[in-house]
Amino acid sequence: MKKRLRSILLLCAAVVLVLNGGLYAVRELAPARELTQHTEVHFIDVGQGDAALLLSGGQAVLVDAGMPESGSAVVRYLQDLGVTELYAAVATHPHADHIGGMAEVIEAFPVGHFFMGQETANTSSFSRMLDALEARGVTPTIPSPGDELPLASGASLLFLGPDEDVPGTDMNNRSLITLFRAGAQDVLLMGDAEAAAEKSLLAHYPLLRCDILKVGHHGSDSSSSPAFLAAVQPSVAVISCGADNKYGHPSPQTLENLSQANTTEIHITAEEGSVVIPLEPSKSSKENAA
Repeated sequence: MKKRLRSILLLCAAVVLVLNGGLYAVRELAPARELTQHTEVHFIDVGQGDAALLLSGGQAVLVDAGMPESGSAVVRYLQDLGVTELYAAVATHPHADHIGGMAEVIEAFPVGHFFMGQETANTSSFSRMLDALEARGVTPTIPSPGDELPLASGASLLFLGPDEDVPGTDMNNRSLITLFRAGAQDVLLMGDAEAAAEKSLLAHYPLLRCDILKVGHHGSDSSSSPAFLAAVQPSVAVISCGADNKYGHPSPQTLENLSQANTTEIHITAEEGSVVIPLEPSKSSKENAA
């Protein structure tokens, strides 16, 4: 089955390459739908890794699941919140600090949709994830830029990248980049995307803005360039990294870049633990719901 899933992924990747066509097509973001139900974004503390949970109107979407040893902690975190199934899960790229815990999550919860990039990896984390998907009978989808996953609350998850102008030689830059749209509030999730992916993103979405930024690559100085931050203008930034990690994340340069971009709140999971940000419906939506 793993061979069949890999074949499906390679075939889908070929289709994506054919359909994308113009590499520098400028795309406009459609207006966000009205958010009608309470919504939260949880940046789960998984040490030196990434895991973000999007909760909206009773539906749950998980983006990444940390290292292999983080899987049980992510499962417990979701269970403590009352999550019994995942509307969707997203594996941004095949590095172990992003997908290592995904197999355990898939084994614990039914998954409605599963999204991943076209890249594969010859690692135990990647193979275990495919095994878990096989056991669940779930075939992964390779999203194209512009694809959108709507939620019943009016929120949605929009896939923005990577585009085909992003070099395939660096797995970090091939991270799936997503925009969680919750009414008037946008949360940009960068995976491990670095400067090349940031440049591509702005070329295709020159009007892209966000309220909350999940900082790319754990706050490495290879991400969050001044030009990128000046364009997207986040007021809140979240950096997911481990305490006293050997990489020195977050980089002092990244923190300086965020400060220079007038980002008023910077949250670091290594210092605060899991970070929870509520995204409330507009006042008119609450009145209509009443």
